[in-house]
Amino acid sequence: MVRKTLVIAALAAVGALGSCKSKKAIVSTPASSQAQVTDDTEYDAYRNKLPGTQVDRVQSGVKVTFASEILFPTNSSYLTEPAKEKLQKLVKVIKEKGSAKLLIEGHTDKTGTPEYNKWLSEKRAASVKAFAVSMGLSEASVSTTGLGDTKPVAVNSTPEGRAKNRRVEITISQGK
Repeated sequence: MVRKTLVIAALAAVGALGSCKSKKAIVSTPASSQAQVTDDTEYDAYRNKLPGTQVDRVQSGVKVTFASEILFPTNSSYLTEPAKEKLQKLVKVIKEKGSAKLLIEGHTDKTGTPEYNKWLSEKRAASVKAFAVSMGLSEASVSTTGLGDTKPVAVNSTPEGRAKNRRVEITISQGK
């Protein structure tokens, strides 16, 4: 009986002490809404100044996708004149927005060997980087990778699907 009384008294004391603790109000700032505003303005700037180009929001910033037939002749990493015009517009927007980091990813369809596709995608990404740097972007702010046929966005069994898989994606994130 004494033991029960002691346990009840101890629980009551703990409860009483816990209720004396002052509670702090936690006020959260809507950082995500500020980030969304920034994302919207970045996205809108690229979308509005690059008509006819696929522009998507991604977690790290904005992704601009060019179909490879717009940029390169078949089985080539040499930029076409229309490609240079599109890339000039892109570089102009990037420079207007201030410092940015770019990741240029080259992609292919499954036609050809995996080794050839990897090589071609790397050469195409490097070609886009070289052009962007020649237009005034910092070489250190641009990185490249060739992913070959490893990340398809469509089936490779149709000509339309293969065309969608042959692309260059440029992810632009604001950075210093």
